[in-house]
Amino acid sequence: MTAAPSRPPQSRQPASRPRGSQSGAAAPRIDPVRILRQNVWPLVGAIFAGLALGAAAQLVCAAVYPLYWGNVLFELRAPPEEVGDVILKDDRTEEAVERLGQTEAARILSRQLLEKAVSNRDVEQTVWSQSYRDENGVFVPADAVDDLEDELSAGHKRRTAYFELSWSTHVAADVPVVLNRIAETYTTEEARREEERFVRNRSAFTKQLKSMETELVDLDTQIATFISSRSMTSLNDERNDMLLVLEDLARQINESKSFLTLSETRRQQTHDKMDGRLEPSADDIRLAEGDLQVQDIMQSVNVTGIGAESAKRKFGDNHPAAIDASRQYAAALQEKDALVRRVLQRNLAADFKEFSDQSESYTSLLEKFQTEFTAQQARMKDFAAALSAVKQLQDRRERLVEQRAKQIEIIGSIDQLKAREDARRVTISQSAVTPRLLAFPKWKLMLPLGAAVALGAVAGFIFLREFLDQRVRYASDLQGIPNLRLLGMVPDLSEDPLSPEKVERVVFDSPRSVLAESYRQIAGQVFQQMDASRLKTMLCMSGLPEAGTTCLVTNLAESAAAAGRKILVVDANFRRSHLASATGLEPDAVGLGDFLKGAASFDALVHEVGDRVSCVGAGTPDSRIFELLGTAQMDAFLTEAAAKFDFVLLDLPPAVVAADGVILANRVDAALIVARAFQEQRGLVARMAAQLSDSRAQLLGVVLSRPINTAGGYFKKNFETMAKYGGG
Repeated sequence: MTAAPSRPPQSRQPASRPRGSQSGAAAPRIDPVRILRQNVWPLVGAIFAGLALGAAAQLVCAAVYPLYWGNVLFELRAPPEEVGDVILKDDRTEEAVERLGQTEAARILSRQLLEKAVSNRDVEQTVWSQSYRDENGVFVPADAVDDLEDELSAGHKRRTAYFELSWSTHVAADVPVVLNRIAETYTTEEARREEERFVRNRSAFTKQLKSMETELVDLDTQIATFISSRSMTSLNDERNDMLLVLEDLARQINESKSFLTLSETRRQQTHDKMDGRLEPSADDIRLAEGDLQVQDIMQSVNVTGIGAESAKRKFGDNHPAAIDASRQYAAALQEKDALVRRVLQRNLAADFKEFSDQSESYTSLLEKFQTEFTAQQARMKDFAAALSAVKQLQDRRERLVEQRAKQIEIIGSIDQLKAREDARRVTISQSAVTPRLLAFPKWKLMLPLGAAVALGAVAGFIFLREFLDQRVRYASDLQGIPNLRLLGMVPDLSEDPLSPEKVERVVFDSPRSVLAESYRQIAGQVFQQMDASRLKTMLCMSGLPEAGTTCLVTNLAESAAAAGRKILVVDANFRRSHLASATGLEPDAVGLGDFLKGAASFDALVHEVGDRVSCVGAGTPDSRIFELLGTAQMDAFLTEAAAKFDFVLLDLPPAVVAADGVILANRVDAALIVARAFQEQRGLVARMAAQLSDSRAQLLGVVLSRPINTAGGYFKKNFETMAKYGGG
């Protein structure tokens, strides 16, 4: 293990990730704008090709399958509310009009009506009818209607009182013949239905009128017989006299009840006051205090009170004379209160006797009135029963007279409505005419449709290809991978406007180049994380060869050295060593393999390759034993390297050819992934991220290498701006 201070405990725990991240099943993120910008010319070409395709389709369809369209417009009239209405008012709701329009549209498309319409001689002479003749050349309406049911269209026009019937065919002259004949058949049938409805309604009302007149004659006979049998000559006068007597008795009974209730209430209240259950009222107390005896003693109380106040002012509250005067005043008050209570009890006893006498008087009077009222009610009841029977017969006769008058009025209205032309619910507002222009095909439809079809096909192919491509190509492809942070992008050497010769030590050789600036930005993030978590050893690995891990290691080292850090770069790629030659050392010199084998000391391995930058090569070919990377000797190497240098960076072989990265990830502090654009699969990068997240090393992030022409040239323009601003 390294001698570097241990990291915080949470940094050692493997980061949580969704189930299935081991397989790299991160959903690809597609940037539509970038894809469209990259394929703008194929899309433009598709539009022009589609326009040409639409023009060709227009010419072919116009010659092979032309269609002419026409329609008949019907108006849904509001029926007159009154027979004499000059201006019709339409108070129907939009929903009601729409429902009526759809109902009439369904009726006009009924098979029975269509067969009747196409049986007309004018329809048989159309070119359209030639397709529906039998072997003898006879027109078959049933066959024609089979197709008409599918071809005709009828429906309500929204927010209007109209519905239309429309149809299209290959011969323009046939359109008005067929449509107008169907419309005329429909209106004829509608007029016949309305005539039948008028006849049925008038017949029903006439029958009811005759029944009413017969019933009126019977009622007149019943009323005359009933009155004569009971000698009821003056109905209203006799009834009024009885009602006056009852009303007078009822009034007297109510008044007696009111007085009796009032007397009982006052008697009970007086009794409660006498027994102490109810406090005397202010009027009771005021009446008692107005008694002459109470008035006399009140004068004595006032005189005594004045004397007591005078003694207090003259001698003080505690003087014997003042105390004696106060006692006399209190005694006078007590005497006055006792007298008031006696007078109050005397007054209440007198009131109680008065209210008791009143209650007895009103009780006897009430009994008398109630007896008279009961007797009068019995007489009135007998008369009312007879009068009610007569009234019922008379009321029934009056209702029949009113109903007969209304019935006569309704029959007259029916006759008048039948004579009005505007009483029809549906009329033809616009007949069909011979169409002058094609309904299909149309240039304004075929050209955009051809362009849309071609554009959609090409765009669909482009996006399908983009979706199925699982390679890491752009920064957005890495954003869907769990636990992986994009640290930056390193452009291809050919993308740098300053054209540096080589990339291995571009930070040192060409510090103003875009490549150097890209490496410096990545180094800033990497070493900031390592400082924050007190990390010292880091490995760099990729999924496939030629990803640029060696260049990243050397340039990160140069960037850290420029900041005053002491850096050691180590070539741990025993299969295809390149770090030593990239830093100017002999590739087969003594190196890491020799130390792990025990054939060389640590100091013998380290070679200075720049200011504050040292390098340890892979070692002699015979000493490059892969298994030694997982031994305690490797731990000893990392411990000594971490003790002598600020940072130790290891260059490892690709993950697909060796498992060295997984082995060393449990021996170093940090790990960094390099993904080459347009080469490595997203699943491979996701699997590497998952493996490193489960190891001891803290996964710092990923670097995207060589994203050529990313986002349709967007980053290329940024590179040019960086070069100009840097003074290159």
